[in-house]
Formats: sequence, C-alpha cells, structure tokens
Amino acid sequence: MAKKIRANYFSQHLMNKLSAAIVPKAGLEKGMVVQTRYKNLEGKTKDYMFLILQPLYQGKVHVLSLNEFTVYRFEELAKETGLRIIPKFKKRGLDIPKLIMVESAQRFYYGKLMRGGDMERLYNNSYRTLFVNNISLCQLIDYNFSDNIQVI
Repeated sequence: MAKKIRANYFSQHLMNKLSAAIVPKAGLEKGMVVQTRYKNLEGKTKDYMFLILQPLYQGKVHVLSLNEFTVYRFEELAKETGLRIIPKFKKRGLDIPKLIMVESAQRFYYGKLMRGGDMERLYNNSYRTLFVNNISLCQLIDYNFSDNIQVI
C-alpha cells in the first residue's frame, strides 16, 4: 500500500507571522502559537508551528501542529475559542480553556476537535505529544488573525 503524502502548511502560516519573541520552554502557556525546530523519534529535525494545548506536563507538551492544516482552518478554530493577549509577551494567542486536570489537553481534543469524527477531515490528525528535550529555538508568534476574531 502506498504511503499517503500529506500537505505541509508551515509556509502558509509563516506568512501570517507578524513578530516573534524567543520564549524559554518553561514559559510556554496554553493557547500560544510557537515556531520551533523539533527532533522527532527518528532523529529528523524539522521546522514547525504549534498551538500549545498543554505545556510541560511530565516532560511533554501537548500541541496541534499547524503544519497539518490550513490557515483558513486555524482561523475557524480561533473564531471558536476566541483570542487573548499573553500579558508577559504582549502577543495574541487562542483562549484555550484553563483546565487543571491532567487530561485537559485530551478533553479539549475530544470535546472541541473530535466531535462528529471530523478531526482528520478538519485538522489532518495534527494532535501531537512532544518531548520537551527535543524542542529547540522556541519562538512565540504574534499571528496575524483576521480582524473579525474577538480578543477576550
């Protein structure tokens, strides 16, 4: 069976980068849009844009990879969650609900993204669990969202 070739939307999202600030991994927060280099389990390093769902839990970070879905789909997700200003950095991010449960990232994933079985169709299976030690050069992105998306 032939391997399915997936589109990579990294460059599309890169065009929506207004500015960036270097962020320590310990400073990651829910809702941040970050650009980083990540070394996968096969040892290959690649550039990514991620939406942080749950930062730094047991040496892992739960994310959605923006490389896997279009700018339009990301805008739709931003409309659904709303935007917030990340105070320390004065950059916009998605208003991911503040949940203190261990499974908060999975709850968001199943509650917001999987409903109706649309995860693959809408987000191209972009949910990832990253090892913190494999993340390098982490930049917080001020993403150029449409003017009609509310900042909460």
